[in-house]
This record gives sequence, structure tokens and C-alpha cells, in this order.
Amino acid sequence: MDVIEIAGAHLLRDAADGWQLLDSIVSQDRTRLACIHGVGQSFRVARFLRGHMQPQWQGEWWLQQPERSITDSEQSARALADEWLTLATN
Repeated sequence: MDVIEIAGAHLLRDAADGWQLLDSIVSQDRTRLACIHGVGQSFRVARFLRGHMQPQWQGEWWLQQPERSITDSEQSARALADEWLTLATN
């Protein structure tokens, strides 16, 4: 488990063994984040919203949303990530 910074907010990464972070994409308004992972022969999209955690965690954090998508191609994963990010502009 490690903490990285993306677009000025902290992301707590706790990826399972074998998950490779391929890309992290932030919406234009910087409120949403999509992370694309390669997992064996499939791809997963994790969705995050920018916000604040419990008081002991200072600063802004990327808070994971319960929805996760599994696809069989990176192109499909990118389409799902784009869909999540465009919700911020609508």
C-alpha cells in the first residue's frame, strides 16, 4: 500500500497482486479520476471522486467509488473511463 499524488490530491493505492496501473486520467474540472489497470488478460476501471477523508487524513484525497468495471480490451476500458470523466462536465 502506498500513497501517490495525482492532480493535487492523494491516492491511496492498494492494488491486488498482478494489477498494473496503465493510466490515471483526471477530468477537466479535477473532480473525478479514472484509473485503468491491466489484470492478466482483462482490464479494470476504478472510479474516484475528489474529497476529504476522516480528520486524521489531512488534505484532499481521491475517494474510490463502489463501481468497478472489467473489460476484455484496453479500448473498452478507456471508453468507460471517458464516460466517467465526462459526467463531471454535464
